[in-house]
Amino acid sequence: MRSDMANLLIIEKAAEIRDALAARFPTEVAAESLSSVERVKERLNEQNFDLIIFDADFLPSARIKTFQLLEKQTRNFPHIKVIIVSDFEELNDASAAWKGFEHVERPLDQSHLYAIIAAALQRTPTAAALKPDDSGLLPPMELEGILAISLPMRFALQQVIEAAAIDAAVLITGETGTGKDMVAAAIHRRSKRQHRPYVPVNMGAVSHELIASELFGHEKGAFTGASDTHLGVFEQAQGGTIFLDEITTMDEKTQISLLRVLETKTIRRVGGNKDVEVDARVIAATNENIEETVRARRFREDLYYRLDVFRVHLPPLRERPGDVSFLTNHFIARFGALYKKSIRRAPSEIYQVLRAYPWPGNVRELKNVIQRAVVMAKGAELTADLLPPRITAGIGSAASGKTHWPSIRLGMSLEEVEKEFIMMTLRSVAGNKAKAAATLRISRHTLYDKLKKYGVL
Repeated sequence: MRSDMANLLIIEKAAEIRDALAARFPTEVAAESLSSVERVKERLNEQNFDLIIFDADFLPSARIKTFQLLEKQTRNFPHIKVIIVSDFEELNDASAAWKGFEHVERPLDQSHLYAIIAAALQRTPTAAALKPDDSGLLPPMELEGILAISLPMRFALQQVIEAAAIDAAVLITGETGTGKDMVAAAIHRRSKRQHRPYVPVNMGAVSHELIASELFGHEKGAFTGASDTHLGVFEQAQGGTIFLDEITTMDEKTQISLLRVLETKTIRRVGGNKDVEVDARVIAATNENIEETVRARRFREDLYYRLDVFRVHLPPLRERPGDVSFLTNHFIARFGALYKKSIRRAPSEIYQVLRAYPWPGNVRELKNVIQRAVVMAKGAELTADLLPPRITAGIGSAASGKTHWPSIRLGMSLEEVEKEFIMMTLRSVAGNKAKAAATLRISRHTLYDKLKKYGVL
């Protein structure tokens, strides 16, 4: 057996899981099977395994006894993850006995199962090399720190690779928290401009009075307080890439100026009287429906066409539940190591609730939730009490698929009420911050400030 193979021990009577893995990954995974749990400890003493998968197909009368025996057989091997494949009713009857193990329900959600397997095998050299097939069981994909296992996100990462190969403007669309900033940085790092500067600018965070100076720079004495010449981001990024986030927040004057720069490849500093040639690739991003902003005449159509040479769209997290499980495992491992915590898993009902929650803040919100849970964890398991109430409110109905999240309740502080109301509003408009700000009757800048305050932006 090659030392670079991932070693799996599968406990099942029919050996169906073992045969399926052997057929899909003949050179990457060594899968051995046992027909019962009695010899597990003996095999663990003889061979190093990375993962145990237990296909719990047995008589109801043997449930608790079998789980207890498996726990006893694996007790001295805490580094080995154990996954149980079983019906929900079986585990519900024997919940106390299998509590320490991961669980995947039948009918088998292959993307969820593989997300767990991939996370468990991350330390092995072949974890990222497993080949996909047409069965829907896909390996994880990693690109410049961006992780994906679902088909929608894998397609987006393929677009990133294609965008990096051409030297043209790129428009990234997607809701708040989907990772538009990471995608822009990845495109730059994969492009021929990778050794030149990368300068990100959040247009929504810059006051309209300072945007021209921020983008194009200013001469000494151009206005009160301009004590020195200042180079704008286009000159700072000479030969490299500029990332303009939240471009639909730009006013009409700035849009006209940006269009001129894209057409002439020159800028003029505020207070200056000569043009300066610039060579910088522009990557723009927005969380709004940019076509709607063009139709509403809030964004210039000619500028839109200049920026929309290559489009990369990032799907919201609620449309890729397989990524929720995969990213949860990734963040548990990442923050567990960062904070030196022993936490390394979550029970199956936690995954069910996390996958059902709509995640208006997308990956950023999931990351913050798991980080907070790991920081607060006392044991080796991520439990429901470590999750925010807006998420755990759905636990009681997650199994039925009818999950509801009662939001504002008596006993909440004023800040908690404000945060929850903002999140409710964002969910109602699919994460569109412009619509959310209009609904809340506040400016977009005020909304940005509140989202930053509550750790959502």
